Amino acid sequence: MRGGGGRLLLAFVGGCLLASWAPSLPGMPALLVLAALAGTGCAFRYTRLPAAFLLGALWFLAAAQGQIGSQWPAEEAGATRTLTGTVVGLPQRHEQTVRFVLAVDEASTGTALPERIRVSWYRPFRRVVPGSRWRMTLRLEPPVGRDNPNGFDYERYLLARRIAATGSVRGRPELVADDPGERWLDRQRQRLSDIIQSETVDRDVAALKRALGVADRSAMPTALSERLRETGTAHLLAISGLHVGMVAGLAGLLSGWLAAPLSLVASRFDRRRVGVSFGLLAAVAYAGLAGFTLPTQRALVMLAVVAAALFFRRAVPPGRALLLALLAVLVFDPLSPLSLGFWLSFAAVAVLVFAFAWRPSRPGQWVAGLLRAQMVLLIGLLPLNVGLFGQLVPGAFLANLAAIPLVGLVVLPSLLVDIATMLLGWPASPLAAPADFGLRLLLDILEGLHGLGGTHIAMSSAATWAIPLAAAGAAWLIAPPGWPARGLGAVLLLPLLWPAADELGEDQLEAWFLDVGNGLAVLVRTADEALLYDTGPGDGEGSDAISGILPGVLRTVRLDGVDRVVISHEHRGHSGGLASVTGEGVAVQAATGRLGAPCVAGRSWRSAGWRFRFLHPSAALPDLGGNSSCVLHVSGPGGDLLLTGGIDADVEARLVAEWGGPASDVLQLPSGGHREGSSRGFLEAVSPGTAIASVARHDRFGRVHAETRERLQAHGTTLLTTGRCGAIRVRFASDRPPGIRSMATLAPRFWKPRTGCP
Repeated sequence: MRGGGGRLLLAFVGGCLLASWAPSLPGMPALLVLAALAGTGCAFRYTRLPAAFLLGALWFLAAAQGQIGSQWPAEEAGATRTLTGTVVGLPQRHEQTVRFVLAVDEASTGTALPERIRVSWYRPFRRVVPGSRWRMTLRLEPPVGRDNPNGFDYERYLLARRIAATGSVRGRPELVADDPGERWLDRQRQRLSDIIQSETVDRDVAALKRALGVADRSAMPTALSERLRETGTAHLLAISGLHVGMVAGLAGLLSGWLAAPLSLVASRFDRRRVGVSFGLLAAVAYAGLAGFTLPTQRALVMLAVVAAALFFRRAVPPGRALLLALLAVLVFDPLSPLSLGFWLSFAAVAVLVFAFAWRPSRPGQWVAGLLRAQMVLLIGLLPLNVGLFGQLVPGAFLANLAAIPLVGLVVLPSLLVDIATMLLGWPASPLAAPADFGLRLLLDILEGLHGLGGTHIAMSSAATWAIPLAAAGAAWLIAPPGWPARGLGAVLLLPLLWPAADELGEDQLEAWFLDVGNGLAVLVRTADEALLYDTGPGDGEGSDAISGILPGVLRTVRLDGVDRVVISHEHRGHSGGLASVTGEGVAVQAATGRLGAPCVAGRSWRSAGWRFRFLHPSAALPDLGGNSSCVLHVSGPGGDLLLTGGIDADVEARLVAEWGGPASDVLQLPSGGHREGSSRGFLEAVSPGTAIASVARHDRFGRVHAETRERLQAHGTTLLTTGRCGAIRVRFASDRPPGIRSMATLAPRFWKPRTGCP
């Protein structure tokens, strides 16, 4: 592969990667036209390069179109089907629910069903093991998720793993078969995970051993995951390309050393080839322990390219080896660019190749090399860490200096030897002690570093264009010696590290109707304060939706937290996330006063140029559930916003009688748009231009109710729902009508096709 061939492969890879960022997918006729153009371009010398780029884009787009076409249709959301399937991968337990992937046996139903379904089973009567075949009735849903600023993209996650539906168990499933030979590898992984958990005293150490040994992260406590993320070591304590490379290197060195005496007997014996072969075999075995997850598959492809070059004594430049590995991964799995781990793993290798391929290796300076590599990775991955994950981790430099040798030289070898004894059926031995000691020591080191402060900095969101600009700046900074104007790289990082402030004026107000599913959470901010109206669904004790949503939203609006929380009424869909948002200095107001200071009709306060006033309930009103909701009216120079909680027509009539509605530009529909609310008289008095309902995309109660829709349509009110449009942003300003945008247009993605959203 010389000259032109390399450029053609690079063009193909570039087209595939760029297509993964497409906001929408072209239809099949457009794909056929593009394919014809690409085929024609390949016939001519001067058009082969753009044709290769187009072919790469088509390769990804065709795969994406096929996978999305196989998803469970939206019009069948909530339908129940009885089917038979096999459990694949490791089941994940969370509290009383077990989740697993079911490979569906199409012959069991005679109808078209998704090939892979992610199943949730509440309180299973029997342990679910890999390879077991079940006949069960499932309530099927399309693979959808919540859509919030800087939030976890569950739809993307499912698409990358080719899961075409989600389902919840109905009735009592029947175990059809439980053959020990079926999915033998996954069964062994589950058995090893159980043994590690039972033989390890420290809970955190056990969780890390399970993650490092068999890629089972189900036992990882949330606090531990956060600590690893905030110290920049999360990549090191979950099986990835780094670990597969470590295992291959250790196995190759050991086998080469053991085979050295044979070279004295056979002159043609090449111990380097022995080391390469055994290193690759060890990597395959370790990837098998991880269940051949996507990161390990990518690592194996990269290792195979390098191993082939070494085995056949071919000189392959590092950059070209990386390109071949990237090409192989994309050909094998065109949807792999949808995984963030794909970008991190290849970016890390690319950064190291770019920084060190030009430098001659110097024996005996491995400490200096490790220090330089950590600094290069810290700078080179800065655009991804800040732009995609919203974090700057200065402490990662010191943390990884301790973690990499500790995990690579102590923990991993000890753990793998211990796992080998488990597979052989030998009794517990002291072989696990170094792994336990090493992981405990590492956790203590990370705890100490975190206590120093400044090891993790949450970063505000920057413009999309700032990420490629920062990538160019980072490459400029870590370029080989002699690169001109190196300081220019730091200048290119500035838009990402110090984005332009998005401060509100005295006459401005912004409200985010968050996509929390069936529940309500509205973030309202002025120039002076931030208020959270309701906290979304949850159990009230920390297991909720808002804890995973609010940090990303706050990062988007560049706030550290909220100043005030209003709970409309004590319903799990409205107050379930309270435990995750309260803290020092946060004022809480609620309907009954049990959760905070009571909200009483007539009480008001001012924030910047805006007045916040409670319209309901009155002081003497008993607890009437949704009809005791704290109704909050926000008025100012840019318009009016009315937040109604869960009231119905009776309270609406009272609001009309006592407050004249009041007239508002934007109305939050009570309880997601149930039929008992949004009465005709109330809509006439409030006269909203836009009504927003916070409801799941496929609500099992059918909200927004058809009668409510008819009343809104008759009044000429635009209806928006968070389930269809994602989080909805409303901006009020004195010099213009309210501006309304949603995630459907703020961050369009081809796997979230939406119509009718601003």
